[in-house]
Amino acid sequence: MSARIGDALRALEHDVAGLRLSPSAEVRARGRARSRRRATVLAGVATVAVAGGAATLPALLGPAASPVPVGGGAGAASATPSARCHADRPVRLDVVFRPGTGDPQLGEVSYRISQARGDVGLRCGGLTVASRPDPTGRVVTSVLLADGEDPTPIRDAVAGLPGVERVVVTGDR
Repeated sequence: MSARIGDALRALEHDVAGLRLSPSAEVRARGRARSRRRATVLAGVATVAVAGGAATLPALLGPAASPVPVGGGAGAASATPSARCHADRPVRLDVVFRPGTGDPQLGEVSYRISQARGDVGLRCGGLTVASRPDPTGRVVTSVLLADGEDPTPIRDAVAGLPGVERVVVTGDR
């Protein structure tokens, strides 16, 4: 063994000579307390998120209307750089998921929606997408469309993804 290693080991021995180790029961108790605190914080954050979502849901739902299948037609118009959000009669694109669709599929659809929209969602205040259960228990992700925004790119981006059952436009166009 080289002299440097021996000196380092003696220095380490001197440093840890007065070190007191806590009993294992005390270490486990501190870990359990930390886990309880984290769980409490997580529950609080989840409560705030759910309450915030419930508060914004009526604004996203808009007036009741019958769903119209998305497909080219008289309602389709191209998006313009000066697009603004609908103020009086919002138009909503709903992505309806099959029962049992999980978080990975929901996340992928949200990502594809943001990619298809570009910066239109930002011009609408950033509060244009929300997910909620429908009366049958299926998860529905709704996108509030801007004035003149074409729903076709969004539909094309998400229609064939795993878990997506159908895509519909709701509201006056």
